[in-house]
Amino acid sequence: MHTRRFVPESLIIILLVFLFSCQENPKEYRVYEGDIFGTYYRIQVEDIEKDLQPSFDSIFALINRASNSYIQDSEISEFNAAGVIKMPSATFLEMMDSTAKYYQLSEGHFEPTLYPLIKAWGFSFEEKEKMDSAKVESLKSLIGFSTNILKTDSGFVVAKEGVKLDITGLGEGYAIDKLAEVLDQYGIQNYMVEIGGEMKAKGINSRGATWTIGVEDPVQVELGNGNILLTKVELNQRAISSSGNYRKFYIDEDGNRRPHILDPLTGYPVSHTMVSVSVLANSATEADALATAFMAMGPEKAKELAERLPGVEAMFVLGGKEKLELQFTSGFPRD
Repeated sequence: MHTRRFVPESLIIILLVFLFSCQENPKEYRVYEGDIFGTYYRIQVEDIEKDLQPSFDSIFALINRASNSYIQDSEISEFNAAGVIKMPSATFLEMMDSTAKYYQLSEGHFEPTLYPLIKAWGFSFEEKEKMDSAKVESLKSLIGFSTNILKTDSGFVVAKEGVKLDITGLGEGYAIDKLAEVLDQYGIQNYMVEIGGEMKAKGINSRGATWTIGVEDPVQVELGNGNILLTKVELNQRAISSSGNYRKFYIDEDGNRRPHILDPLTGYPVSHTMVSVSVLANSATEADALATAFMAMGPEKAKELAERLPGVEAMFVLGGKEKLELQFTSGFPRD
């Protein structure tokens, strides 16, 4: 999610919870919900006695303080303004460790220093600049997590002026995992945690069935036709995240369709046919980061990487001339 806010611009597939009745009298679950990171959260838990809201709010506050660039005095905002951060919080350090992991795992396709190019291409809130090969090459010098973000004994520093860091590409997934940790610590066996359409679940729902997620057809969603499913997926101690590029694009001066997802290695909008991807993983952080990386990589490289990663499965939606084409990793459940 290479954007300057938490809500992922790349999140296109809508994930719906379908409750299949296995009990005549559904058990009462407690629901916590509200706004966070520019989107919504919804947490369903079987335990209705404990008030977990203070614990959830504490998690949200820690993540906002560490990584929300819309908060002026957050650690990420101060780092981007000064080019250095000393004695970062444990949350910032943990998110940076995960960022480094998925940057390396994706061979640079999960790229948290991409903002200068995103801004120039007009995919943030600023007006698009005039882009040519010279402009792209000059901005590419600011891109590269491993070369432009340097770890020091006391924190981190940028290698050159103009480098900007955005670690929210896994922010929602990270938050979901932290919320799930709270629930696990309380011994809660059945729950669903959702932030902005990304989900992690454990156990059963209020009707006594495994949590089941329907992945909607992105083209039909865009046309206003909801509830047309591509597949359904059961979640039990698993997470799912989706990313896509069909909604945000523009047509350049030469008539080329430019989707809003950039290839960090070339500096240009991706040109592959992948419309969206849904990633299943054991952690929401991993599902979130890989969904972003896979959209930048394209279907061939993404599928090859997903097949190599333990516990990871993916469904790729490709835009054909007449209809969508679905591709799956070998273990992705198919309805």
